[in-house]
Amino acid sequence: MPDSLCRVNNLGGLKALFVVGVALAAVSCSPGSGDQQAAPQQKHFDVTGWGKLKPGMSKKDALATGDLAATAAGKTGDCEDYRYQDAPAPDPKQLAADAEIEQKYEAAQKVADDADAGAKAVELSAESTKRIAARAEAREANGGVMFAGDKIRMIVPPPGVTAAKNVGKGATVDQFKAAYPNAVDKDGKGFEVPVPDQQGVVLSFHFTDGKLTTFLLFNGETKCALN
Repeated sequence: MPDSLCRVNNLGGLKALFVVGVALAAVSCSPGSGDQQAAPQQKHFDVTGWGKLKPGMSKKDALATGDLAATAAGKTGDCEDYRYQDAPAPDPKQLAADAEIEQKYEAAQKVADDADAGAKAVELSAESTKRIAARAEAREANGGVMFAGDKIRMIVPPPGVTAAKNVGKGATVDQFKAAYPNAVDKDGKGFEVPVPDQQGVVLSFHFTDGKLTTFLLFNGETKCALN
């Protein structure tokens, strides 16, 4: 091979090596390729609550966190539902209709000794129960908080949120037990994990056909009462 051609090939090879070396140096010095920071751990729903919302919180303190919408999503007696800030807003007309039914039901309850009023109370009770069930479905679908008077009665996580070890809706009982080996079996219908330092409050898991369908923080010490 002519000397001139060898010289060109050698120069080309050296140039290629130089380009590769520069590229490798650039990669090694680029942000994030050296001492990489660990990705933030995913937040799970647990006995400590969700976001800034904690078991045992007063209604005033819970609303002050800013995690909940400013207006309620429905009320029965002294129990009131609130959704998360980014959840779908309830229909104002539906809320007004719900409030009217509840007011009529409470009024009928107070004069239930009268036969006609008693019959009306039964009718309104059925309508109220239907609306309570609809709000419960919305709460389970979108997450949210229910207050009983001034205290949190339950906290339901938003859609897609998981508990410990990524246990979420659809998990099997075995998967759940692996994450919560000390959970208390509640008559085969679900499991409970007591919340430390909160009497009557549990992290409750409900199963249907062996699959996790709902989990929430629940305060059994609080009750919904008519005003």
